[in-house]
Amino acid sequence: MVDNLERKITCYFCFEDFEVNLLVQEDFSGHNVEFYDCSICCNPNKLSYKVYDGEIASLVISDGNE
Repeated sequence: MVDNLERKITCYFCFEDFEVNLLVQEDFSGHNVEFYDCSICCNPNKLSYKVYDGEIASLVISDGNE
């Protein structure tokens, strides 16, 4: 089963908050990287996160242009 984990993040560029939906399998553990364009300034945000047993253990937001 896939969980839709909604998170509010702060844009790396304009510092405004917006929501993203991270799709994580219930039994997944590991590292994942996704890119989301900010809904306010449209710049790309790189989300690098670690998952443990289907839950996000850490989340780092950085420049998606790298």
